[in-house]
Amino acid sequence: MKLQNIPFGQVLAGAGRIRYNPGVRILVTADLHYDIKRSREPAERLAETVRRVGGDVLVLVGDTAGADLEVFREGLQLFSDFPGQKFLVPGNHCLWCTGNETSIERYENLIPALAAEENFVVLDHNPAEINGVGLLGSIGWYDYSFRDESLGIPLDFYREKLSPGAARYFGGHEELLARHRDTITEKHLALGARWMDGWRVKLETTDEMFLNNLMEKLDRQLRDISSRARQIVVFVHHLPFLELVPKDRPDRFLFAAAFLGSEKIGEILLKYDKISHVYCGHSHWPGEIQRCQMKIINVGSTYIEKQLKVLEIEN
Repeated sequence: MKLQNIPFGQVLAGAGRIRYNPGVRILVTADLHYDIKRSREPAERLAETVRRVGGDVLVLVGDTAGADLEVFREGLQLFSDFPGQKFLVPGNHCLWCTGNETSIERYENLIPALAAEENFVVLDHNPAEINGVGLLGSIGWYDYSFRDESLGIPLDFYREKLSPGAARYFGGHEELLARHRDTITEKHLALGARWMDGWRVKLETTDEMFLNNLMEKLDRQLRDISSRARQIVVFVHHLPFLELVPKDRPDRFLFAAAFLGSEKIGEILLKYDKISHVYCGHSHWPGEIQRCQMKIINVGSTYIEKQLKVLEIEN
């Protein structure tokens, strides 16, 4: 079993696909953000790298694009000539809504239908098994368990997805501010940060309940595929372990830590000893940790620099 990171500059033009041993070669990337102007060219260069490197499987680990589904389609079409099997998990940006649609409708119906039209499979709903290797995915989500307690910001502000300073600046949150007037300080009021899911995601349930439902589903899928597969690789957009949250960041980034993932994701994964690798994205911050037999890798794509990970699993 080999894990490689393929920098763009090391793939020679005209060299054809890299040869590899029989088995399963899985190409993994994340956070294309193809709807964001500065991300489009890096995503296109990444797609060219994918074509040159070649593989059996391609997985996009969340945030292919945002609310505009036709731009989402364009992001998938970058890989239309990839000859292997193609999978994706949605990211939080993929659940951003337009019009009267809901995020659950996008997650359960609109994105899977669009993906199928472009020959992608959404792993959240359709786990796969290839040569004895199980592939499972989940968007994951957050329940504020990663929030930085050192900030001293009351939980209600995380549920509203804006800091005390942002609540005062944008207005309409006077009751929230009054409720915590004995807790929030001038330092809190100087912190202006908001998480845009609060304006663009329409779950029609709480973040905690959405996460619980996702984890119950992932648990069932892992239990089922563990009875058949010899090895399992999991792809989850949000971070499964606190150790992957970027450290030593300004306070506005520390506030955002609450929305990067959840301890519950890691708890589910640790139950299954056939999981060899877990890939995530979302934070745009590369990282790699080891938990028991699992290697957990944050792909680390940013808006302007995309990364490609290559996992070779030998028979």
